[in-house]
Amino acid sequence: MKFSLIFQNDIVAFLPELFLAISILVVLMHGSFLGLSAAALYTYLTPSMIRLTSIILFISVFLVVNNPIESQTLWNSIFITDHLSIWLKLFVVLGLFVCISVSEAYLFSVRLRAFEFFFFIISICLSLCLLISSYDFLSIYLNMEFMSLIFYVLATWKKNSYFSAEAGLKYFILGSVASVFFLFGASLIYFSMGTTNIGSLSLLTENLSGCSPLFYLGLICLISALLFKLGSAPYHMWIADVYEGAPTIVSLIFASVPKLAIFVVVLRLVYTGFWCMFPVFWEDFFCLCGLFSLFIGCVCGLGETKIKRLLAFSSVGHVGFLCLGLASGSIEGVQSVLFYLFIYMLTAIFLWIYVLHLDLTSDDSFLTFSDVIGLVRSNPVFGLGIVLMIFSLAGVPPLGGFFAKLNIFVSVIDSSYYLVAIFAVLTSVVSAFYYIRLIKIFYFEKAESWFYFAPLTKGAAFFLVIIGWTVIFFMLSPNLFYLLIYKIAIGLMI
Repeated sequence: MKFSLIFQNDIVAFLPELFLAISILVVLMHGSFLGLSAAALYTYLTPSMIRLTSIILFISVFLVVNNPIESQTLWNSIFITDHLSIWLKLFVVLGLFVCISVSEAYLFSVRLRAFEFFFFIISICLSLCLLISSYDFLSIYLNMEFMSLIFYVLATWKKNSYFSAEAGLKYFILGSVASVFFLFGASLIYFSMGTTNIGSLSLLTENLSGCSPLFYLGLICLISALLFKLGSAPYHMWIADVYEGAPTIVSLIFASVPKLAIFVVVLRLVYTGFWCMFPVFWEDFFCLCGLFSLFIGCVCGLGETKIKRLLAFSSVGHVGFLCLGLASGSIEGVQSVLFYLFIYMLTAIFLWIYVLHLDLTSDDSFLTFSDVIGLVRSNPVFGLGIVLMIFSLAGVPPLGGFFAKLNIFVSVIDSSYYLVAIFAVLTSVVSAFYYIRLIKIFYFEKAESWFYFAPLTKGAAFFLVIIGWTVIFFMLSPNLFYLLIYKIAIGLMI
């Protein structure tokens, strides 16, 4: 009885995660029992699995929003719940809900009928929610490995594709190296400080005057492992191959959802655990990573002719902007990072739904620029929406992407990094070239043969309209987003 009273708040705050853990078993049992009858009757199991997974994610949204515990450490300070974790969990669950809702036509087209796919989706949701709430190096590592193991499997889901196997193997080997670096860094920090808890580390390092070289090496190993998961340069070697080799629905999940959870971990480490390292260490480290990522994303994207690889290198550049926001070391920098993450997630989901739509009509698994010719003539409204989203990625006003980059530039300039801001503007201008090249192909290239584009499903059309209106008409009512992001950022700093 006493035990239940002590951990009552912990259990209540963990209701979304407990529900997702139980739901994993439900999905597994549902697929196992119905799979045999579906195979015997030659019926299609995917629609019922999509409906069940969507219901689970929809209920999870309500559990996350109605969490009565606002701010508290849980389970002996291994986890934490606060405004940052609650809102980011909401964004993660909604992002996965959108990915599942638009997947049915693609799964039917590529004959991906294994019910285990939906088991992995719920597992991803659980791992990301746990990762967002993690407040200790051990919980961060275990949940990050839980997420990574699922992505290793999903990257190799195309059993008959050599490129999918190559992408999954490369991701697995490099991801294992990154995990070793994380453990090595955590052990060095534990050796220096005697604890792995982020809250305890923030107290121990508050008035720290000098640190040993092993402590700095541990910090570099920790953050490098996390930046690898984000695809930041110089840890970006895997990202283009995995985006191209994995099934497109998996690439959609890769590109949009996990970045939110991993950036929450980075924010907790930098702004909570090791805030004292800001004038000495973090500013230079994140500036170097940000500038290198901008350069790689700008240069490597110029010569690409494949759409998935282009989006992969584009994401490297956008992670570079996020690293520059982290380097500012202020509440405005945290606000700009969270706002950029939100806008980038929406834009990435929109464009990857379009790539998913292209995969339904293309015979080639490697989509090139020639596959997009004729879309504007086939569906002018959809083509216009894609063009506006590409402009948003490039940072053209008055779209949401412009305001996201503007906030990053303002936070960098407030920190007196004028040369960094100038370099970021130059790389943004150069990277706009390959975005404009796509738009030129959309509108001015003529097809040499007949083209056909499969019609959008109702679910995909609904979410594309919602995302498009949010990004395109953001300027009409920006205060709601700014106030929400400011509240989340304040929750991190308190």
